[in-house]
Amino acid sequence: MRTKRSLFSLGGLVAVLTLLLAGCGATTSTPVTLTFWYTESGSQAAAVKDLIIKFEQQNPSITINGRQVANTQAHDLYLTAVKQSKAPDVLSAEIGWSNEFAAAGDLYDITSSVSSTGKSDYLAAPLAAATYKGKIYGLPQDADFLVLYYNKAMLTAGGIATAPTTWDQFDAANKALTKNGKYGWAWQGSAYDMQQFLYSFGGGLINTSGATPQVIVNNANSIKGLTFFKQELIYAPKPDYSSGATVTAPGYSDAKTSAFSGFASGTAAMFMGNASDYTTLQAGSAFSADKSNLGVAAIPMDALTGNVARSPISGRDYVLYKNTAHPVEANQFIQFMSSASSQLYLATKNGELPTRTSVYQGFQTQATPTMNAVAAFTGTQVAPPSVKQSSLLFTTTSGFDANLQKYVASQQDAAVTAQNIAAGLQSLLQS
Repeated sequence: MRTKRSLFSLGGLVAVLTLLLAGCGATTSTPVTLTFWYTESGSQAAAVKDLIIKFEQQNPSITINGRQVANTQAHDLYLTAVKQSKAPDVLSAEIGWSNEFAAAGDLYDITSSVSSTGKSDYLAAPLAAATYKGKIYGLPQDADFLVLYYNKAMLTAGGIATAPTTWDQFDAANKALTKNGKYGWAWQGSAYDMQQFLYSFGGGLINTSGATPQVIVNNANSIKGLTFFKQELIYAPKPDYSSGATVTAPGYSDAKTSAFSGFASGTAAMFMGNASDYTTLQAGSAFSADKSNLGVAAIPMDALTGNVARSPISGRDYVLYKNTAHPVEANQFIQFMSSASSQLYLATKNGELPTRTSVYQGFQTQATPTMNAVAAFTGTQVAPPSVKQSSLLFTTTSGFDANLQKYVASQQDAAVTAQNIAAGLQSLLQS
């Protein structure tokens, strides 16, 4: 993939953002070639190639053999490569994969190479997602998270001055706004997109603070969150599942389209979506004429529980293969790829959301509209449970979504739903 084309798009930006990379001391002059798998494609892959060229310019003794791998195939291809002892030196891995690969002993422990300064600059949740049993196995690349979007004009017309900050205010807003064919909010329809109700009421999925992971999706606080969530569904339009009205357990994409479009077109006044949805939502008919009509706020909190982390994250980590022949150079490469300047570049080119505090706080003049809109809410991020099965929590294996849909359809109550989900997660943990 190596090419000699100039870095016309990156040079000026990096010149402004010159950054000394922590833990990247001098390397040998002996030529080294590293293999790097990444999942960006099309124009997004071009930005990754830009950074690779920049790294090679700064480190002429290191060549990066980059390979674009489809995200849907990267997980299994990596496991196959590990079994064949042919895994890439560096992989851009989805957050859930890091724990799985680390638990299997396939990743290089980089804890000692991450300085205290470097640790403090990363947002807490992305760094926690790259940490397994107290050891760091990756450097966070990007982290998307849920926020509350709202239609300012609809709220104002309903006599609501500001976006709700608590669930009580959210409930009151829903009651005031649901009328005349309009709805208070739109829900995306999946288990992933109702986690905030569990976390915000003091519950969650799995507690990993002790020696043994403990399923907590069926504790009193989680059930309280489930109950409130179901209560609010009467103020949201029913998802239009693309797989059919009789579907039992729709996937994430089935319900997202109708909820997203409902909010973007002005049918619903509020919507809990990914922070990265910001610019796409602005193109909706409810906001295209006046983009300032799109408001962004933190996911509401339970007044009794307080301002706890409650917005689940997704994203990627740069990880090293356990048996890489060049750990020093590989670590130097991921330090560069995860640096503030590289993260800002991928934010401006690919719309990625940074994982460093300094990128959100220190580069406002270059920040993207999305970064500026959501920067104040990064403290609400919560990492997925640090278990080797974290990438399977919302698959059919866990039964999470199937039970949630039964609950939504009033086929079982909150307690039974929570217990069934807990049983599925417990079984998953023992696998």
